[in-house]
Amino acid sequence: MKLTYFILGLLALVISDASGHQAEDGSSPRNCQNIRENGFVEVGHYVVYNTVNNTNEATMIYCGEKDGMQLVDKEDGTAGRSGARNCKELQDQGMNQDGPNIIYPYPDHPETPLLVLCDQTTQGGGWTVILRRDDSYDDLTDFARTFEEYAAGFGYINYDFYIGNDVIHALTNPSQNELWVTIEDLLGETGYAHYQYFHVNAREGYAREGYYGNNLPPYMMDCGLYEGTIGDGLEYQNGMGFSTLDQDNDVHDDINCAKTDGGGGWWYRACYNGLLTGPYGTDYFRWFTEDSYYILSKAQMMVRPSSTCT
Repeated sequence: MKLTYFILGLLALVISDASGHQAEDGSSPRNCQNIRENGFVEVGHYVVYNTVNNTNEATMIYCGEKDGMQLVDKEDGTAGRSGARNCKELQDQGMNQDGPNIIYPYPDHPETPLLVLCDQTTQGGGWTVILRRDDSYDDLTDFARTFEEYAAGFGYINYDFYIGNDVIHALTNPSQNELWVTIEDLLGETGYAHYQYFHVNAREGYAREGYYGNNLPPYMMDCGLYEGTIGDGLEYQNGMGFSTLDQDNDVHDDINCAKTDGGGGWWYRACYNGLLTGPYGTDYFRWFTEDSYYILSKAQMMVRPSSTCT
């Protein structure tokens, strides 16, 4: 689904308001009426903010014809708002600010929206955040979850969250993508790892003789072409399926790594070096290589189409 250049020009003037950023008067949209006041008239999903304890928290709402919105026909005969598949496509449409936004990542269901966090600053922007950990939040998210929870995603984009393996596969499947990892350890030291190739396979693997029987493991991860300041903490996990408390897809003969090492779902081998889903305040939440060892307080993973590599 593509917008015409004329519509893109109009969107560039007002898209930052309806996607959750402040309007010219300093206010944030909180309902469909605010969306209309900010210049949008089309039926569709929008980002608005709720005020809780004086903090703006983003959420997604649907504004329909009953709210005074209009069904707008496109040149291709479709109706309603056209949508970007990731934060890079949003950036190409004029969304140049960090923050929450709405994408339509599923090729088989292009009408299904998803509220995500975009980073339009780091290394030129265009990043969709897929994981965020931060021990400074008052109410921390528990990452000891089931396979189904990791498939669907959990947490809140305003705080710490995992976007979900189904979404990560949708984001990384159609073309080559890159991964950017940032960390902060308990001493306040920060750093990054950049992988110019990153892909997560579908839940249902396809046949490949001699590997996990005749099938690839669920949500198998491939990454490569590392450069950075913290060492390649994913090299040991490369090519592994995703394991959780209730589904063991690692190659350890005796244990389920997710079950014994804190409960966080991950691409365990036997077991791991880097683990960004371990419990806060433990050495299970770490980034480890031959030359470095970080016990973490914060971490973030984000992806974008690799044509934007710098």
